[in-house]
Amino acid sequence: MTDRVSVRLLADTPEIIPALATWYKKEWPEWFIDKSLEEIAADFRDVANRDQMPLALAAFDNALQPLGVCSIRDHPFDAYPHVGPWLRGLYVHTPYRGQGVAEELIRATCKHAARLQIAKLYAATHSAVGTFERAGWLGFDQVQHEGQTLTIFAKRIG
Repeated sequence: MTDRVSVRLLADTPEIIPALATWYKKEWPEWFIDKSLEEIAADFRDVANRDQMPLALAAFDNALQPLGVCSIRDHPFDAYPHVGPWLRGLYVHTPYRGQGVAEELIRATCKHAARLQIAKLYAATHSAVGTFERAGWLGFDQVQHEGQTLTIFAKRIG
């Protein structure tokens, strides 16, 4: 599928924000238990930037249906606050998982990070360890966060 995936700035495709909010609420109900869909959508609008952090990227198929999303954020990650910025919120909609969409989002995020003159980008995950390893990221630490063991990854940009 990756030859049919395009990645765009969320700032250029804000019409997909309601779908993204719904996906996040469904995927991580415990994280968003106290947030309405409108509040989650407002968070996405906050990262719909072009030339500054935070910014979000979305993946699309040839029919311009959204497939996934992630963001670059300079806000510290509570479980590992002494480094950053972070690739955060990597999500691929369930029907499109395992088809290279996450890898395309990660690759595009690194390109945008270079454009923003970011020297190193970090990520934390419990479920996408293999995805980050295949993308050439270095897993260098683990932390406990909200009952899960997260692997902390880093990637030199440029």
